[in-house]
Amino acid sequence: MNPLRKRIYIFYIILTLLMVALVGRLVYIQVFWSDELTELAKAQQNKNIVIPAERGSILDRNGDKLAFSIKTYSVWAQPSEITKPNETAALIGDVLGIEYDGIIDKILTAKSTFVKVVANLTKSEADLVRGKGIGGISITEDTKRLYPYNTLAAHIVGIANSDGDGLFGLELWFNETLKGQPGLYHVTTDVYGRQLAYGEDNLEAPKNGNSIMLTLDDSIQFFVEDRLQTALEQHTAKSVSAIVMDPKTGEILAMASKPDFDLNKPRVYGPDMDESTWSKLTDDERLTYWNEMWKNKTISNTFEPGSTFKALISAIALEEQLFTLESTFYCEGVKLVNGVPLHCVSYPDRHGHQTFVQAFVNSCNPAFIEIGQKIGVERLYSYLDKFGLLEKTNIALPAEAKSISQPMDKVGPIELATMSYGHGINMTMLQMVRIMSSLVNGGNLMEPLIVKSIIDSEGNVIEAYEPKVEAQIISAATSEKLKFLLESAVKTGGGKKAYIEGIRVGGKSGTSQKFTENGYEDEVVVVSFMGIAPMEDPQYVVLVVVDEPKYQFLGSLVAAPIVKGILEDILRYKNIAPEITVKKDVEIPNLIGMTLEQAMKTLDALELTYSTTPLGVEDLSLPVTNQFPAAGTKVDGDSMVIISVEE
Repeated sequence: MNPLRKRIYIFYIILTLLMVALVGRLVYIQVFWSDELTELAKAQQNKNIVIPAERGSILDRNGDKLAFSIKTYSVWAQPSEITKPNETAALIGDVLGIEYDGIIDKILTAKSTFVKVVANLTKSEADLVRGKGIGGISITEDTKRLYPYNTLAAHIVGIANSDGDGLFGLELWFNETLKGQPGLYHVTTDVYGRQLAYGEDNLEAPKNGNSIMLTLDDSIQFFVEDRLQTALEQHTAKSVSAIVMDPKTGEILAMASKPDFDLNKPRVYGPDMDESTWSKLTDDERLTYWNEMWKNKTISNTFEPGSTFKALISAIALEEQLFTLESTFYCEGVKLVNGVPLHCVSYPDRHGHQTFVQAFVNSCNPAFIEIGQKIGVERLYSYLDKFGLLEKTNIALPAEAKSISQPMDKVGPIELATMSYGHGINMTMLQMVRIMSSLVNGGNLMEPLIVKSIIDSEGNVIEAYEPKVEAQIISAATSEKLKFLLESAVKTGGGKKAYIEGIRVGGKSGTSQKFTENGYEDEVVVVSFMGIAPMEDPQYVVLVVVDEPKYQFLGSLVAAPIVKGILEDILRYKNIAPEITVKKDVEIPNLIGMTLEQAMKTLDALELTYSTTPLGVEDLSLPVTNQFPAAGTKVDGDSMVIISVEE
């Protein structure tokens, strides 16, 4: 065989072998590898985009929406299928009439297969983008969280981020309840990543989240916030906060703090910050600022209650029968405890001889030091535990703080004395308002409620939260005595500025100095007032706390008028009108030195009711040694005068 023919033969054999190999490869691909390649092809053509569920709404007790979600549309990019990101971004921007620099950045810096480049589009806007058939671009349904009342109940409601997760407040606490189950959108694209008009697109529908109905009443919440904003400006305070509770059920009807923020713009800094300072803050510093701005001060901050705590001390003393309302004290304006002078609120004046009722109305520190000493440390701490002050209330809100008090074995005579008038112990506003509710509702410590029920997407109640009595702390009889004391404090004591004509209002003010780098300062204080109405059947307990007011430094002057305004708003809203005829003011005469018979005739002539201490005195010739209210006090015709005699 000649060389040429031999070479042709070898070439033919090689070509034949290659053809056989190629055919064999094709057979292998078509027969044995086809299923795997088909799945790979589908994986390239079919893309899965997570579709978030519609987040459940947050409703007030009347069904008004405080937070809800609406359907929107989003533009997603598949960067691996986009060869000309600048042109793609420019086309999207032109269609929507927006700047496209941000779109380019998202495409170029994407770290996942799909990246959301534009959100919150209307259906018509989404259809415009879809109609352009842009390679590597898909359109999906999405949701947007809206807060229709902007700042209303901001610290309670909280916010959800763009991924549909709660960051704080109820949005965080009930995140799993609200968010539901996300779905999947299966998108079919061509080789260039363009969504096919007739592809095998399908949707695994998301399961929408449940809604929560609150105990809050948005009207009462509005009244409270309006009053707090006025007070914040009037007193140039650091903050002003309030809680309104139904004492019978423990339901929170309103809870607010000022200053606050817009839930729809939660990262806009407040008036305490300027652009220049803000621009210099690090990311961590900004996060710290936001967390402080978003903090719910009514449950996350603690304060010394001051004289409002005397209501609790009174309840213990009366429940344990250590004192009666007729028990007497003597106030010299200061009391020495272990050689340390502890001053009365009246110092340098003195209250002199006074009954338990007068001591409460006068908010007399020496008298309450004596009461505290009789109660003793162990018994006091036992009641602190019963009233829930040694643990959290476990309300359904995040970041609740605990009270702060000395360990019992560290409490000496001075610590016991100061605690007896509300100093040396810190508590949250929620703890304080729950205690006051128990003092006027018959003695029941109620579980605080912020949520009434959970509702599914069909409107069915799937879980309801009923009022719960955690314990009965004091008897109904002691509760009635506390109601009398609290009403007396408003009629004739430091709570006069909370008095509402024709409505029986009770209350107690509190003032406590704050500890600063210079120690305790007279003009750096926290002031508070606790108001209750109507006292014949308490329905509303209102606590207002003003942190660092300027120019005025007493709870009776600063916080009491705020509580009065809130109660007036609520009673008007609830159509609770005065049930009594308001009589003309009557000036209390001087009864001291008269016989009991003469004093009784004098008060009968003025149509004033009266009681004696001790009760049941039969000898009408006994001289009157003390009286309450004091001579010269102007009261309405419904007031009671207490006449003290010595048997």
